[in-house]
Amino acid sequence: MRLRAVAIRLGIACLALIAVAASARAQCPALNIATAINVRVVEPKITYHHDIDLFGLPKLERSAERPPPGWTMLGLTKISDSLRTEFQLASVALPDGRVCVWLARVDARLGDPIMNIYVASEYEPGSCEYETILAHENTHVRFNLETLRDWMPSIRAALVESARRRFPAIYPGAPNEAALRERLLENLYSVFDLMNDDMRRRNATIDTPENYRRENAKCRHWSRHGLSLDR
Repeated sequence: MRLRAVAIRLGIACLALIAVAASARAQCPALNIATAINVRVVEPKITYHHDIDLFGLPKLERSAERPPPGWTMLGLTKISDSLRTEFQLASVALPDGRVCVWLARVDARLGDPIMNIYVASEYEPGSCEYETILAHENTHVRFNLETLRDWMPSIRAALVESARRRFPAIYPGAPNEAALRERLLENLYSVFDLMNDDMRRRNATIDTPENYRRENAKCRHWSRHGLSLDR
């Protein structure tokens, strides 16, 4: 019964969306506006940090990785998956004071301008342990950027479909950017969830006990603070 009720509610929401879009098209003048949608992946500046210790690394949020159970986090790569948008609009005022709004152009940037990488402060730069952790984190960087590039066409397709279905839209007055973004991006959350699931799967391929043992075997002096990190 719960699943049926959810399906009915989702169906009503979908019908309401279609009705609102159809109503806006009926009330707004017929303008031949083809929305130009451009999406690009940001090439981030990779910033390396060496000021967080073994106890502080697990407290950092939005990590792209999780060590296997029983293993200690020695480095960390922050997730870079934001979507920034800029709009160019066309609008027509209706006789009742409301405004019909079309999207003339959307420029979207996928990813953050800075990607932050951390290596535990206990390991000196140039040491075997530091370089092994750094190589591991740089692989996470590669996975993250490859995921964004691979999913960029799907993100663009979702934006194109959302712009087609949800605009023109009628607002009480000139809409602010937050209102436009909310309307445009509302249907993209499912695509972002799939992209983030894919990113986690890729990163998990090197965060396994077997790979940690291989990397651990490259160096001899892992133990710190009385923690036996040698496996």
